[in-house]
Amino acid sequence: MKKICYIITLISIISLFFVGCSSDDTAATATTAAADTTTTNTRSNTPAKSSVSTPSSMSASGSASSRTATKAGDADDYSSSAVLYPMIKAVVGMMKSTVSMADLNLMLVDSRIAAGYGASSTCYEPADYTISFTQAMYNSLVAMEEDFGGTEGAEDSMSANMKALIGTDMDGPVAYKFDNITSGGYTQEVFTGETCDTLNESFRWNTAKTKLASQFNDTMGDETYKGTFTYNGDDNVSTFSVETSGTVSMKLSLKMATCTGMTGDCAVFSFSQSYDMGASGTGLMKADGKADDTGGYATALLSMKTQGMNMKMGYKEYWEGDGAVTANSVCQSNCDSASATWTTTGTTNETYAQDSYDSDGANGATVSVSGVTADGSYMLVITGEDPTTNPEATLGMGEIRSGTTDWEFWGPDKTIVLDVYLMNSDGTFTIQSGATVTVS
Repeated sequence: MKKICYIITLISIISLFFVGCSSDDTAATATTAAADTTTTNTRSNTPAKSSVSTPSSMSASGSASSRTATKAGDADDYSSSAVLYPMIKAVVGMMKSTVSMADLNLMLVDSRIAAGYGASSTCYEPADYTISFTQAMYNSLVAMEEDFGGTEGAEDSMSANMKALIGTDMDGPVAYKFDNITSGGYTQEVFTGETCDTLNESFRWNTAKTKLASQFNDTMGDETYKGTFTYNGDDNVSTFSVETSGTVSMKLSLKMATCTGMTGDCAVFSFSQSYDMGASGTGLMKADGKADDTGGYATALLSMKTQGMNMKMGYKEYWEGDGAVTANSVCQSNCDSASATWTTTGTTNETYAQDSYDSDGANGATVSVSGVTADGSYMLVITGEDPTTNPEATLGMGEIRSGTTDWEFWGPDKTIVLDVYLMNSDGTFTIQSGATVTVS
């Protein structure tokens, strides 16, 4: 049985790194193995895709461009002093692990639906069914991992765990329930888990199967992890976020919208990381940037509150496809001003710099929230739903830190009525009475 787990290392108060890992103890009965290593599985009963294509430079799996002679590891590679780029690579790696696991579940459920097991209130335990795991299913997992910078058969990867099962009738890897719903613009839903009593991952999609939202959670020691990823195939936008509660409350998120006119896969993206260390302080880093397969750029503002003082800093970083950081810039004050002073090390490359970065896509939502002003992390939840018992009812999130505010919405229906919940550091939620949410 696969399981999501994350190892967290806190590098200073603004750096958070996640590493995804998984294990599998699924039994199988061998039949025959297919020889075709290129044909991928096509899902028709569940959403066909789970994510936009990710530029390989965001995982340092691309090649250095011809714009510079700098290669990863050279003397003029400033990756050792980079702040933004390591976090972006880390969250892309975590997203790869999560989405590849989700792809497997969606393929298996798609296969079950095709076999005649349609929407119902029935929950199937792993022992209740078998799945014929095909070469095409395996090829799809490999393609997804490679899209996020992974390699086939890498240690602890989904492809490494599943390769031996090609051409087998394997026992159900998860318990699952598939049903029709009417909630927030979504019309079908799948829950998965180790058993029917421990369903802890959900997938929702719209009638056209172009908009997908997944909620997942896990624990490690005293820490609890909760996450969301979404895919909007109409606008080619993906989002991914994870928050942890326990000793320290943290949240990080990445949003990508595809772009054109660059080399290979291209994305305009936004990245954020927040933390709450109680009396030791709070902070929010918010970054925007652009990347393709041969390089990228990001600019960020960091707002911190510690010992009663508010501080703001700025960062800009430029990188190549193979992970070399060719330049970084740091600002100590008034960093959101055009007259701010930036100290730069290395050679900058303005190929990816823009006046603005729209990671919401052509039809992205604009979110306005009134009646909420206190620092904290917030959730936008379908009115009348409880995020504790129905985390899948969460359709957006928000951050307020040291005067910096950021809200986002990923639901398929902008007319839905939403409540605002504060995400407490102990993992509970508090509804914000009097708050009003407008999505346009």
